[in-house]
Amino acid sequence: MAHSYAYLDKEKILHLHPLEDEAVKHGKYVGTNLDYDESGYPVIGGEGVIYYADKDTAYVNGNEDNGKQIAVPSGLKSLAGQLL
Repeated sequence: MAHSYAYLDKEKILHLHPLEDEAVKHGKYVGTNLDYDESGYPVIGGEGVIYYADKDTAYVNGNEDNGKQIAVPSGLKSLAGQLL
């Protein structure tokens, strides 16, 4: 059983939510076993990652305006690929 449900918001940012009923409100969604932080972003290596699927970029400690860009974790790219 899925631990959370992944979806892309209107800006194509990946989010996770524990309730399927909430994820379905955003259109296409998939179940996943990834952990998420209090903001609903996937946690990779102990840090919340903001992943912009349409730009294929990922950031920690903030977003594209003020965060640190990191290499896109393959798991996030694969998950977003199921949602695009």
